[in-house]
Amino acid sequence: MNFFILILLATIVSFVSGANQNPGHLKPFGSVGSLVNIEELDREYPTVSKLFTYYIPKSEPVLVRQVLIDDNHYSVWQTDKQLEDEVYGLSDTNIQVESFKSRQRQRVPMTFGEFLHRYNKEPLLFADNVPEVLQ
Repeated sequence: MNFFILILLATIVSFVSGANQNPGHLKPFGSVGSLVNIEELDREYPTVSKLFTYYIPKSEPVLVRQVLIDDNHYSVWQTDKQLEDEVYGLSDTNIQVESFKSRQRQRVPMTFGEFLHRYNKEPLLFADNVPEVLQ
């Protein structure tokens, strides 16, 4: 009888100590927060020296938030209409688009202007090189 009580106590101690070593074990994903400390940068890029001496060699993750908000190139075209109107020849440029209307993906040729008018209404994917007028 004492043997069974000893085994029961050892099992309980094992479960209790195992739960402390693995705080997220058998809990819903994300319920215990981040188990890895990830550095976060807000509105700034890491310096080149820090990137190549710290993050890349050590495979250290970094989370960069809202870095493009203040970038001049990010806000050049706020709408599709501005893009279409301000880049001469873009609307008439022929491109390849993949359509997902049926179960099979189909490549469809169309002009960039037509793509800009249709991609919000239909399941379309731009599947071509960036047009030369935008490079």
